Amino acid sequence: MTRARAPVAGVVFGVLLVSYAYFFQGGGWNANSRLDLTRAIVEQRTLTIDAFVENTGDWAEREGHYYTNKAPGFSLLSAPVYAFARPLASALFPEGEGRHLVAAAYLTNLIVNALPAALLGLLLFRLLPRFGVRADASRAWLTLAFGLGTLAFPYATAYYAHQPAAGLGFAAFALLLEARSSERRAAAWAMGAGAAAGAAVIVEPSCLIVAAVLGLSLLPDAAGRKLAPWFVLGGTPFAVVQGLYNAAAFGHPFASSYHHSNPEALVVRDGQLFGLPSLERLYELVLSPYRGLLFTSPLLALALLGFRRLRQADARCAAICAAVPLGFLLWNASFHAWHGGWAPGPRYLVPCLPFLFLPLAFGMLRARALAAVLAGLSAALMLAITAVTTEVPVRIENPLFDFILPRLGAGEVSVNPRGFLPFDAPLPWASFNLGELLWPERLASLLPLLSLWLRGALAVLRHTRARPAPAG
Repeated sequence: MTRARAPVAGVVFGVLLVSYAYFFQGGGWNANSRLDLTRAIVEQRTLTIDAFVENTGDWAEREGHYYTNKAPGFSLLSAPVYAFARPLASALFPEGEGRHLVAAAYLTNLIVNALPAALLGLLLFRLLPRFGVRADASRAWLTLAFGLGTLAFPYATAYYAHQPAAGLGFAAFALLLEARSSERRAAAWAMGAGAAAGAAVIVEPSCLIVAAVLGLSLLPDAAGRKLAPWFVLGGTPFAVVQGLYNAAAFGHPFASSYHHSNPEALVVRDGQLFGLPSLERLYELVLSPYRGLLFTSPLLALALLGFRRLRQADARCAAICAAVPLGFLLWNASFHAWHGGWAPGPRYLVPCLPFLFLPLAFGMLRARALAAVLAGLSAALMLAITAVTTEVPVRIENPLFDFILPRLGAGEVSVNPRGFLPFDAPLPWASFNLGELLWPERLASLLPLLSLWLRGALAVLRHTRARPAPAG
């Protein structure tokens, strides 16, 4: 089979994986804290990050020892990968700890973040025929538009837990769909869905919203109620892991790291991390230049056009795909640190974005010309963010126009100098893209990726023209 006739699914997966693997965002408080726990597990066989804490402010302190203030799931997932990547990185860069730490973190991120993000794209591509979208070309454009035109892109290249949580949460949804359509293996699929949802929660606790919505969706009908115990059973081991970690680090299974967290890393009002959501904060999260989701991903506005069609195709799925993003939006609007600190957009909403994909797909198919324009604009903005940095200072009022685009216009890429050493040791190569092997610190470094995107588009066109499919 020639490259031009390669299966469209493979082209979609390949374009997403290479795009995500092309960049690495370097360090920062969040990324460093997560890698610190991974390093502590692998290098010292402990949960304390005492030896590494000088590189982060995202710590929790108890009885004279320091721990990450993050959920442990992403670090636990990373540990075996980092154990393999660490000696490889040391062999490649023997001259300095800083460089081999960046290399080990990049390789770890490639496996535990970029690869699952690309697999999520493949899952989205393969799920569309269930809802009547069968044409390969339509499925490819819809999936690539989502994968490259939303915050899924930059956060697949940063050592954050948002994208793995997004993939696990949506996998739980897809597995429940299989459970409902299977007679023989319904219990196994439901248990798998529970496991995926449970894993998502210990990676990102906000995914309790996903687990709750999926669990509640099983209760209205008798078939769902039969699956509910299996769903709960599948998630139970991950609740046990979280409880054991909490007990070891913070004293008892229901302890919270935030009760021991560095006060400089928290936004507290009246002694509370959460309050009531407000219209002003909802505006900030959806529309504002500061953290508005639609400001940098205007394509997602078309999801509103697609909910009616999705409801006609599957009312239960439409309800889930509305409830999860709404739950995340209200939760984020209630959180006093809703802005996410150093970020180019509302990063706490990333785990819910796949649930907007199905209504977005129907909305794009309904308004194809507008969708093409918004998809191109969104992908360009996400590429700009990913090329410059995801670590935008919290004080910047308009991350896109006051920081990202001016840097890009000046030809600056990979501007984050923070690696995984203490913060008084900035590194010029802490963040990078692979094109900088040819054009260091130059805008031309994006050309190989743009060439890949063009070749991927041509491959999809050639394949779909050679093998026509029903209209999607």
